[in-house]
Amino acid sequence: MPAESPTRFVMVPARRSNEPTARKRARRVLGALFLAASLSVVAVFFALAKGRTKPDLSTVDPKGRDLAYTAAVNFLSGAYQAVPRADTLKPDDLAKAGPDLLTGQPSAPLQYQSLSWVGFTPEHFGSAQAGFTDFEVHHFLVVLPNSPSSTTPAPTGTTAPRAKVTPPARRPGSKPASPQRGTAPAAGSTPGASAAPSGVPGAAPTGASTTSPNASPSPSPTTTADVVQAPASNVLKLDVPLLITAQGPRLSAAPAFSVWTGGVGSPTGAGDYTNYTSLTTEVSDAAKNQVAEWAKAYVTGDATGLLALTGDQNSHHHYVGLSGFTLPASGEAVQILSAIKAAKGQLVVRARVVLARTPSGGTVSGTNGTTQQFVTFADFDLLVGAPAGAQPPILAWGPAGSAAELEPYSNALNS
Repeated sequence: MPAESPTRFVMVPARRSNEPTARKRARRVLGALFLAASLSVVAVFFALAKGRTKPDLSTVDPKGRDLAYTAAVNFLSGAYQAVPRADTLKPDDLAKAGPDLLTGQPSAPLQYQSLSWVGFTPEHFGSAQAGFTDFEVHHFLVVLPNSPSSTTPAPTGTTAPRAKVTPPARRPGSKPASPQRGTAPAAGSTPGASAAPSGVPGAAPTGASTTSPNASPSPSPTTTADVVQAPASNVLKLDVPLLITAQGPRLSAAPAFSVWTGGVGSPTGAGDYTNYTSLTTEVSDAAKNQVAEWAKAYVTGDATGLLALTGDQNSHHHYVGLSGFTLPASGEAVQILSAIKAAKGQLVVRARVVLARTPSGGTVSGTNGTTQQFVTFADFDLLVGAPAGAQPPILAWGPAGSAAELEPYSNALNS
């Protein structure tokens, strides 16, 4: 009687099976196990790849923003880094670097025009066995001095301001849905881009910036050609690394410059809503006059005029505008760049307004002996109601690009 094979598999009663059948079934089971193992490796790979994608930082509050700003200002001014730091960073070594390399002479502060915080990147370095180290690398844009701008101030005259219409350039595009809206911030807030730039064109750059950590950039006005053709070296990115500890953020290394590539490239996109070709529309003379009146009231801070222009009947609401600015008496002072239809028969109007401001004390004089003023443009989105009426109300306003958030009377402040 032959010996029983050591590889014999009995998977069902013997009378219904044999060794070749059992081997086939065993190979199928082993194949399934190998396939499952392979798929698990692929799943782990995709999980790791997905974990390395750029995180959504829209809801993340950085812990070291203020510290990073202070360190950035110290770095640009060549000052001693008297800020909380990591044990491994020796600020004395940083302070001695300049004089040692310049034969004992202290280094001069870097001449720059503005310093703006533009975001941060969280870093999580290490492993479960060795431990983890958490960093925040904060990013700033440093604008270096450029050649004087050729921007010409808007002419002044004696005529009353009236909105000038610039025909929108139509662009091909598919039919879009009507812009959605949310809640716009109050007039006193500064969401996104500031409505009234605070920088003075042509001012001498200083080694220390006056921009606060939470302020938005306020660059000097430049023409489109200036922005496109300006050398990339005029804007640098400054990265400030912070170590995140249980006691709070600490400066972990010296800040470093890098090339800013965010603005490189030719102009693209339609930021004035003219790409919504099916929604573009004309603006009536009555609406133009209302926009001009709003610009005058907003620029000069006429709260009574703003309230009347909105048509708001809530006795607890009041509106505020700018203060210390004037609107030149010129037909170019208010320009309507584009207009599109919105929900409920309303319009979204893009308006460009000239802002003029005299320096404190009025001591700065021009070449002809007159007081020299700061003059620039500011662009706004206006929500206009009943555009076919005799006096269309200006229901809401905000910086250019905020049209989707504009709601009637959303700029109101409660008394």
